[in-house]
Parts: sequence; structure tokens; C-alpha cells
Amino acid sequence: MGIAAWIGATAASASRRAERTIHRLARPAAFALAPVLLRQGKALQSELVWLPEPQGTRSGVVGEGDGDPLRLLAIGDSTATGVGAEQLDETLAVQTARRLAGRRGQRVEWRIEGLEGSNAAQVLERHLPAVDDGPWDVVLLLVGANDALQLVGRGAFQRSVRAIVAGLEQQVAPGGVIGLAGAPQIDTFEWLPQPIRALIGGHARSLDDALQRVAADVPRTIHLPTPAILEPSLHAADGFHPSAAGYFVWSSLIAPVIDDAIAAPRVRHGIVPPFLLERIAATPSAAAAVAERTLRLDGGIRVERGVRAERAATARPARAEQRPTLVPDGAVPNRTVSDAKGTTTLPGTAVRGEGDAPTGDAAADEAFDGLGLAWRMLHDAFGRDSLDDAGMPLLATVHYGTRYDNAFWDGERMVFGDGDGEVFAGFTQAVDVIGHELGHGVISSTADLVYRDQPGALNESIADVLGALVKQHALGQTADEADWLIGAGVFTEQVQGVALRSMAEPGTAYDDPVLGKDPQPGHMRDFVVTTDDLGGVHINSGIPNKAFHLVATAIGGHAWEAPGRIWMDALTGGLSATADFAAFATATVDAAVARYGDDAAETRAVRDAWAAVGVGDAPADAPSPDEAIRVARTGGMLGRTRAAVLELEVIPGDDRDHLDTLVASGRLAELDGQALPDAPTWRVTVETRCDVTVAEPLLPDEVLSLFRRLLELGDAPER
Repeated sequence: MGIAAWIGATAASASRRAERTIHRLARPAAFALAPVLLRQGKALQSELVWLPEPQGTRSGVVGEGDGDPLRLLAIGDSTATGVGAEQLDETLAVQTARRLAGRRGQRVEWRIEGLEGSNAAQVLERHLPAVDDGPWDVVLLLVGANDALQLVGRGAFQRSVRAIVAGLEQQVAPGGVIGLAGAPQIDTFEWLPQPIRALIGGHARSLDDALQRVAADVPRTIHLPTPAILEPSLHAADGFHPSAAGYFVWSSLIAPVIDDAIAAPRVRHGIVPPFLLERIAATPSAAAAVAERTLRLDGGIRVERGVRAERAATARPARAEQRPTLVPDGAVPNRTVSDAKGTTTLPGTAVRGEGDAPTGDAAADEAFDGLGLAWRMLHDAFGRDSLDDAGMPLLATVHYGTRYDNAFWDGERMVFGDGDGEVFAGFTQAVDVIGHELGHGVISSTADLVYRDQPGALNESIADVLGALVKQHALGQTADEADWLIGAGVFTEQVQGVALRSMAEPGTAYDDPVLGKDPQPGHMRDFVVTTDDLGGVHINSGIPNKAFHLVATAIGGHAWEAPGRIWMDALTGGLSATADFAAFATATVDAAVARYGDDAAETRAVRDAWAAVGVGDAPADAPSPDEAIRVARTGGMLGRTRAAVLELEVIPGDDRDHLDTLVASGRLAELDGQALPDAPTWRVTVETRCDVTVAEPLLPDEVLSLFRRLLELGDAPER
């Protein structure tokens, strides 16, 4: 079915089903909009044209070069098949293949699989089974346009995309990449009248956010934004699909991203959170330009792979159990430090290797010593031979970039900037920073926690734990003697703060006019729900950080002993890559029981610590913590926000049962991300179980009534 037919059908459906609501519109809004949508749909059906797919063989080879060709598959809807172009050579798939061939000096073999009008579920059912001729080096998945037009629910769309990607993973070559093309920016189609444009365009953006989350989740999968096509010459005759010139522009944007993803698959785990750099960049200071340059260098590389732990059938299997082993007798670290000399070219020039004398360059020698201290802690405390427990060389590069405001682990080496001298003083002098970044290497070689939302916050927290243990081991400190600060010394004296994070008191590390206040919570009731910082990986890590600090101080002695061993046992004992806080809490309790026994003081300390931060079950002799519900309404005539936080037990029984059913059934989650311009917005958070943001007109009547009752029940002061 063509675009006109879909839009017309959508409008007609609004009229026929006003009482049942269109895409969860409340009844009053549906009755009000239905006549307008119906008239607009009929007009569009009479005015828009249907375009055929380009004719010809849907496969070929472009470019020149010796050796095996790069293989590219485009699969999906009409943009995959090239509707809007007259010739196959003008389609997105072939133009992208041609650009990759030119960039790489290599032949590219291409193939197209799809059908005009297909939504994600139809691609999964009809077209994915036809892809059995892998492996492919590049796969372009193009879905979302028809899902937006058909108003397919975000949850159903995301599940279909995950299933498609899971199937495509079996067809991708080692080192290959799956590119998820973003949903079209329908709200920029000026020829499309309101309110159809707002309704469908807003939904398309919601589906694009779902695509971004899937791309962030699956290894070797990237999101490829679809450009807003504003020039009339870039549109085909139907005003919806790109023309040949439009596909040319689109391919020019995605081909370099795909090429970079194939050539440079490493990721950056930076010690400085992006929100701090953004705060600095927004100030009128010399450091602002440095922070902005640092953000540009980190942008697009910081994202690893990760999303919410609820991956269901598409979740990666847990790694096989990998307990710490004894390091072979005589094992020593294998360190190499290089100097980038102010460039961003890695690895730089090697300046010190194992057995070499100090260089006299403070940064190079501090990095070298820090690598050794990290290796020694892993060896002495956990019996590990380097990060991968197999003698992995420890590599570092110093003097990266010009006054670069970060230090990061890229999957292969530690990289240190020198700081701007105004906010950041440099990063090599903080041994816990070195331990933290190398900790990411330990994590990637064990549970490989995905780097988004709660799994990503766990990733950051465990790296903080390892960084703290490196410093405490080097200083010979007990848990009570340690300062539990991460990054102490990286700030200059101009900053009102002591470190980047505090494990003992999350949220107290700094309070500065430029940097703002440390946003880390130490309890699940203060869990921060955000799309920034990959779902708050550097923010919510404060919760498991606090849990470890409580365990270490409750047990006493050296934290790298019982507490560290419990954490390492959990990390290396088959932990899922998508583990959330509750799953990791369970893993640490199980590890404590296995190592010390169910009634041991160590096990009680672990249980009590997680209960104290609101994660998992409370100890047997303590009451279960109440589950907090947060309800907020933003917008309306006054543009204000009303919010309420209430315990589950204070909600009347019928409403509590209704809310629990909405959460358990997934109905509440399906509402998430649905937006309408200028409409009031509701946000409802049920502890770690659910977080939903949705425009008020899109809520079913009974759900809206429930939200209003909850808001009135625990109405908080206006913000």
C-alpha cells in the first residue's frame, strides 16, 4: 500500500474508532480530531501519487580492487528497495555501496531484500528468512516509516526490531556492522497538513528513539540518523520518499559512519562524565573551548553497547563461569607507555617499556607506575594475570590532544589528556583513575556489561570499585582508613570539590558554580531517570558504589579481601551482560554464600548493604523497603509541574492492583515515549520496574484517571 493509502487509512480509522481511541488518544481528543483527520486523509488520497520500486536485479558489485569484496545487504521497506529513484543505481543501497568502495579502495558486493509498505513485523516475518547467504560485512536495516504511519506501538516495534537484529547477527561477518537507519523526520514534511503531521511525526520520533536504544544495545550495531530532507529537489514525486538526489545526500552521511565503524570498532569509557564537560562548555571561560573540543572528540565514540536489562528473548547468553585463577609463578606486568605529543593519533610514540628507566616526563612515569599498581592489585587480591587473566599487555598513551579534558579506556589502551589547567589538572596522578579505566578492561573480559542504563551504571560502579581497591592496595589502607574518593586530585584548586565521585557519600564530591552539584544518588528512591549520559551511567553508579562501601566498612579490614572477592566472584561467575542492580545484588549474595556460608557475617553484610540502598530483598529480620511511586504532570495552561512521591502501601487497594497490572502486563511500558506538540506530559516512575513519559491526550481514560488520583493522593509542592 502506498503512502497516500496509509495516511488515508489512518485518518479514516480515527473517525471509525474515535470511541476506542486512535493510538491511545483520549476520547475527547479523538472525537475532536477525527473529522479533521478524515477530511485530510481523503484529500491526501486524491492528491498523492504511488511510486513503483526501481526495476532490475537486486544485487551487483561496484568499485574496483583486488581481494574479496566487502558485502553489503539492505533490508527493509521502500527506502531499502529504493522507491523514489528511477534506477537501482540511484538507490540508497547502491549509492552507499559505491561510496564505501571509493573510501576503502575495495569492491563492494550489494544486495537488496524488502518490499514497499513493509513494517518491522513484516520484515521479520517475510524478509529476514530470505537472508541466508551471509556473512555480510555491512547490513542496512531500514524500517520505521510504515510503523509510524500505521501507528504501531513503540513496544511492539522495538520487539520486532530486536528480533530482526538478533536474526541478522547470525548473518554478519566478524568485524561487520549492522546499521539501523533512523525513522524519517515526518514532522518536517511541510506538505503534510496538521494535525496528521504532528501525530505521525511525533510517533516517528518515538520509534527513532527505540531504534537508538536497540543500536546502543547490540554489539557491532549502530544508529544511522536519517536526515531531514527539506529541499523539494531531494523529494520524489510523492513528497515522501527521497529522490535520487535525496538518496545521494543520505548516502553521503551514512557511508563515512559505516566505514569508521568497520575500521575503528573501539569505544571510549571516559572518567569525566559528559554532563560535566557540557557544563564547562557552557561557561564563558578558556576551559569552555577545551571542554567543547573534548566533547567533539568523545562524541559518537563514547557509546558502547547497552540498553535496559529487559532484553527478553534477544538477550545475549551469560558467559560461562570464570572464577579467578592462580597467576603463573614469575608472572610480571607487560607495560608500554606512548606519547601522543598533543595529537589525537594513537598509539603515539613508545617512550617507556617494561624494564626501562623513568623518562623524566611526569605523565609518562605516573602512567607507567599506575599500570603496575593496578596489575599488582589484581595479582595479589584476585590471582589474575592482567586484565584478561591471560597476561594482556598494559598499554597507555599520555599527552593525548591539546589540553584534552579526559582519560579513557578504548578497549585496548589507557589514554590520558593533560587537562585544561583551569578545571582539570591532569589525570595520570590519580591512581584510582588508572585503576578505574583498567577496570573497564576487566569487565569487558568477564561479564562485558552493556554500557547503558542500569547495566552501564553497574559497569561504571564496578570500575570505581576496582579503582578504589587499586588505590587502597597501593597505600595499604583498610576500609575505615580510605577516603573512598574517585578522582581525588584531578580538579585544580579553583574547583569547589574534592573528587569526581564519592563512594562513601554519593552526591557530595563537588558543589561548584561551574560544575554544579554532584548529581549521584545513594539510594534507589533517588534513582535518576534520564536519556543523557547513556541513561545516567555516571550518575546512578552511586547506588551500587554506596552498597560496596557499606559492605567493606561493615566487614572491616582490607576492602580488596572479602568484599573485593565477593564482587569479583559475582562479576566472573556467569553474570548476564544486561544485569541490572537487582540481578547483581543477587549475584553478590550468592557469591558470598558460596565463599563464606549463608549465615556468615560477610553474607549478612552484603544483604544488609543492598537493602540499605533500596536494592533487592531486605535481611530476614528487617521489614521490606516500601516501593516508591513518583507521578509528575508537566505543562498545561500554567506550564507548571506538579509531582508526588508516595509509598505503594498508601495507595488504595483497587488503584494499587490497577497500577501493578499495568506494570506487570507491559501496558504501561508501551505508552512510553508517545508525544504530541504542546500537550501536557505525564511521567510515572515505579522504582526500578517502570518509567514512562507520555503526552496526556494519548493516555487511555482509565489510566489518566488513575494518574490523577495518584497525584492528588500525594501532591508535592510545586517546583
